[in-house]
Amino acid sequence: MNLTNQILVVGFLLTTMLPARAEPNVTLLLKQLQSRNIETRYDAMRSLQTSLDPRIPEACLPVLQMEGNSIRRLAARAIGSRWHGIPKERVPAFTAALKAQLDGDHDGLRNMSRRGIALLTRDYRNAMVSRSSNKRWVIYERYGLPCLIDTSNNTEELLGFGTEAKLRAAYGNEQVAPVAIWHPKQEMVALEIIEDRHHTTIWAWIHKQGLRQFQQQDVLKALGLEKQAKAVGIPFDLSFVGWKSNGLVFNASFSIKQGEKYIDHKAKLRWDTDRNIFTALPN
Repeated sequence: MNLTNQILVVGFLLTTMLPARAEPNVTLLLKQLQSRNIETRYDAMRSLQTSLDPRIPEACLPVLQMEGNSIRRLAARAIGSRWHGIPKERVPAFTAALKAQLDGDHDGLRNMSRRGIALLTRDYRNAMVSRSSNKRWVIYERYGLPCLIDTSNNTEELLGFGTEAKLRAAYGNEQVAPVAIWHPKQEMVALEIIEDRHHTTIWAWIHKQGLRQFQQQDVLKALGLEKQAKAVGIPFDLSFVGWKSNGLVFNASFSIKQGEKYIDHKAKLRWDTDRNIFTALPN
């Protein structure tokens, strides 16, 4: 596993254990970030937002006072994503700068500022993050994916890393709480995922068991339609209904080609978390 992936997986611990390493062109990009030309600043900010260079948070701070809502949104995102690397004594300055963005009319900027404030202050009550019922686990969106924080040791894990799927909240910088729904009593969360423009699905994370990505064949098998898999049309959508005891109830919507026509199918299913079994429910 390379250095980038290691830091993404375990966050705080590895960023404090591994030496900082300068990245190619970062110094040049940091200079461009101070340019009077808004397009130059925007291009630099886009390139820097995923950099692991430790200079990024401080470099982003003055950007929050510059022209350009989109650039400030990217700066707020970059600051929040580095919550574990900002020294405690600097947190008030960063949170004050983020709070100053909350009065504007740019939804994305406001939401990324709220996200940053929640992560930097470890105050996980706002909807830009989703916290487990026992308060140990927090989900926020990073790189378009659900990022899981273990607050008992301040480590984090990027769930689904390596896929092209995205947490639904990633589109439009939306709130995370409505699409990362924790079980009311247990350490498990259901995540609403967009695989591409034609398919939505559900992922479920369970402590000590890891991530379960619901597949099309899971649904077809539960409905007795696995032999018709090649005839399934698009879109194929799964949507969360609710947690029922140790089961996750969800809806499926898709079509299957019969002759020259596609016949719509709508079904309700349950995933048994203990047995890892999908079953069809009465509509």
